[in-house]
Amino acid sequence: MIMRNSKQQYKIVIDPQYGYRHLEPLPTSEELERFYVEKYFSDIAKSNTRALGIKRLMKEDDEKQFELNWLSATRWRDIFDILNQNLSDGQKRSLLDVGCGLGHFGQYMAQAGYRVSGIEPSRYAQEVARSFGINIYSAIEDCLQAGQYFDAITLLYVLEHIPDPVDMLKKVQKLMKKDSLLVIMVPNDFSTLQVSACNKLGLAPWWIAIPDHINYFNFESIVKLVEQLGFQVIEIYGDFPMEMFLLFGDVYVGNPELGSLCHKKRVSFELALAPEVRRDIYRTFAKAGIGRSCLLFAKYS
Repeated sequence: MIMRNSKQQYKIVIDPQYGYRHLEPLPTSEELERFYVEKYFSDIAKSNTRALGIKRLMKEDDEKQFELNWLSATRWRDIFDILNQNLSDGQKRSLLDVGCGLGHFGQYMAQAGYRVSGIEPSRYAQEVARSFGINIYSAIEDCLQAGQYFDAITLLYVLEHIPDPVDMLKKVQKLMKKDSLLVIMVPNDFSTLQVSACNKLGLAPWWIAIPDHINYFNFESIVKLVEQLGFQVIEIYGDFPMEMFLLFGDVYVGNPELGSLCHKKRVSFELALAPEVRRDIYRTFAKAGIGRSCLLFAKYS
């Protein structure tokens, strides 16, 4: 598959060892550093179609509170509960949130009793996250130099953004204790539902976002990656398959108003279910490769 942005043409290729897709050629580390340090959040603030979940959290209005209430009751609660079920009892637990962004998830975990640090390159996001009392590093190398170890390390929507996810996970391993837990969330891309929506509606693959997304995972490839690096997967979940709205005829691609309505329907569905019922559904979805995202929990020992 050939893709193009305003400056360069890219191919989407499959990594021969780990099975995930990625851009070729990869952007340089210098290009990515400039983008994430200086431009990423400002570009989101100006866009009506890009990273809308982050944009909702950048506001100070009812929409932000709606988003926080939903995340606290669903995704963040799931992570908190599953970590607590699998970590050994002991003193106050430590968590490192890699790519912590504005720090709202870190704030949630700190309020739940965790000692939280974060890694975030954006100067703007660093300031917001520090306002929640989170200890922030600019890069994982800074964290490695500090010589800390963590009970849990989260990478929520991170691996799709970085040029070398294998190297990142190898560095993460050096920050983990015996039986520490790893939590990864990535978009589930090139899924059957996405391809079906493209075929039905004649759409280009809207999930390819250059330069934001360099890598493209699905359930099979993210499991293969972590297992080949020595992790043991203990839980994996899908989530709501947003592409179903497209197949229903609600073409939200390029239509932020309709996209917002579809998002609110998804939120209403998830909040109406008891947490364990929702988790049971999303475990089943993961087995079928269904869901807009993959949420994976793994041990390293």
